[in-house]
Amino acid sequence: MPAMLLRIALIGGWIIGMLAIAFWLWPSLPALQSDLTVLHENLQHGQGWRDRNPELAILSFVAVFTVAGALPIPAVVAMTLAGGAFFGFWTGLILSLAGTVLAAVVSFLMGRHLLADLVRRYLGRRIDQLDRMVDRDGALALLSLRLTPALPFFVLNTMSGLSKMSLRLFVVVTTLGVLPNKIILSGAGTQLAEVQDVSDIFGPRLIAAIAALAAFPWIARWLSRRIRQRTAVRTEQAR
Repeated sequence: MPAMLLRIALIGGWIIGMLAIAFWLWPSLPALQSDLTVLHENLQHGQGWRDRNPELAILSFVAVFTVAGALPIPAVVAMTLAGGAFFGFWTGLILSLAGTVLAAVVSFLMGRHLLADLVRRYLGRRIDQLDRMVDRDGALALLSLRLTPALPFFVLNTMSGLSKMSLRLFVVVTTLGVLPNKIILSGAGTQLAEVQDVSDIFGPRLIAAIAALAAFPWIARWLSRRIRQRTAVRTEQAR
């Protein structure tokens, strides 16, 4: 019964939220339509430059993504959405995945070689916990942390750099761990690029993309919990 009430409350809250957004946007629809037109025109101009300079566009995007993602600023989500909007789903997905992994590697190496003392001073206890998790669960320890947004991207990367984890394992697990999120965000970015009219905001594809973004953290937590439970069972059986 409580679970059913929770579902009803969540659905009701979502409906109320969508209605509230609609009423909030209603008075400013003309201005919003004008802004959407300008944004779409700018995007088309940018895509025209991309078509004329494909190699430069790809290299520039991956380079900016790598630098921004390696810094302690929340840029990864915005850059992935931009990749889907600017390059389309598949190309945006591949480039965003490459930029994310490269940014993670840069942060990992910074934590291991350049910022070791600083990171150890502030995150020493968490690094020790990560080492114990890796000793106990192996690659699944990092995978569960990648799936859930428990730690900021930059923090987890630099912590991993000071742990016992090898760079090869870090790259493989990071690629697998961020892939589901990249798929959802690239898809959402692609849908955002197709918004030309105010009515498109409430179209089924964009609503589905927003719903997927909202649901992903819950699904990721469930997957992470299942991974930890299975690992714990295997550990007990091994004993």
